[in-house]
Amino acid sequence: MMLSLHRGMGSACTPTSSELAAAQQALANASAAYGVPLNILQAVAQQESSMCPRAVSSAGAQGLMQLMPATAASLGVTNPFDPQQSANGGAQYLAQLFQQYGDWNTALIAYNQGPGALAQNGPYSSSQQYASTILANAGVSSPSGGPSDIPASDIFGNPIEGPVTQASSSNLGIPLLAGAAAIAAYALFT
Repeated sequence: MMLSLHRGMGSACTPTSSELAAAQQALANASAAYGVPLNILQAVAQQESSMCPRAVSSAGAQGLMQLMPATAASLGVTNPFDPQQSANGGAQYLAQLFQQYGDWNTALIAYNQGPGALAQNGPYSSSQQYASTILANAGVSSPSGGPSDIPASDIFGNPIEGPVTQASSSNLGIPLLAGAAAIAAYALFT
């Protein structure tokens, strides 16, 4: 059963405990894979779908990260209701937007209203509020939301000391591979 919601405004969809656990694990995996801080992904998923992988918006956005069908397809998501596919698609998209705009605030505005609408119309006030809410919920203090302003956490949500840098194809090295290895090790022993 798919439940409808108004995108970015909470939902009537309440995840089961197993759905919530799957969503949290999917977000941790996607964070490690795409270099998007876990607290940002969690805040987006909470705002978009209330962490419910069955959510469908009145605009047609689907799944945990509320991807529009065309966007999901362009990111290789074949089942937007699969929490891992949705988390991966959302994280990949946010990483692309961060690389394009250079800050989390603008990346989140573009995630909410679409890069084309942002380029054509500038930021909508509702999208500015959306980005502010996400950043506040993620614990980001700077309006620009640059990577150094993001409190880092490992895949289990534990704080990491030191600056956070943007993940890109040139620096997807040891820290992210270590995160992926930790996930694999954790899965083996649980």
